[in-house]
Amino acid sequence: MSTKVDRIPQNHKPKSLALAIVRKYFPKVEEVEDGTKAIDIEVTKTDSNSAAVRNKEGCAMAVACKRKTKADGVLVARSVAYIIKGKTATRYALPQSAQKEIVSFDREAGFAPGNYQLVPESPANRFGERRGFSPRTKMGKAPRFSHYTTGIRTALGSDVEVA
Repeated sequence: MSTKVDRIPQNHKPKSLALAIVRKYFPKVEEVEDGTKAIDIEVTKTDSNSAAVRNKEGCAMAVACKRKTKADGVLVARSVAYIIKGKTATRYALPQSAQKEIVSFDREAGFAPGNYQLVPESPANRFGERRGFSPRTKMGKAPRFSHYTTGIRTALGSDVEVA
């Protein structure tokens, strides 16, 4: 008799890991939640000039987000942003256009001024969502090629230890 096992895919970060990541930069945060509404962010040339390269808290997008949302702090990685207000961090996904500008900015080529939109995570990637899948064997499959981009900020959580 076999039973179906629900597993969390490796790329699905549970809420506790997200909280540990945010607490590394903002120790007073007690809760992490998903955003519910999109936020329009205007990145100006001033934001780009006053920002720090490869800095999750001080990049051009983080400076613009903090100004627009009047947040206590903002963390921006390559594909996700956390807006911190008080003891709560709210998670948003970054559009591909912003992700490309972050890579460009981290390579010291500047951040193009313009309007960007932080969007809520897709329903499948929200906190608390579990997707079941059946494990597959790797026999007969070609090895997957993994490309790692260098010269840009590290992903949130790549250097965080969780107890």
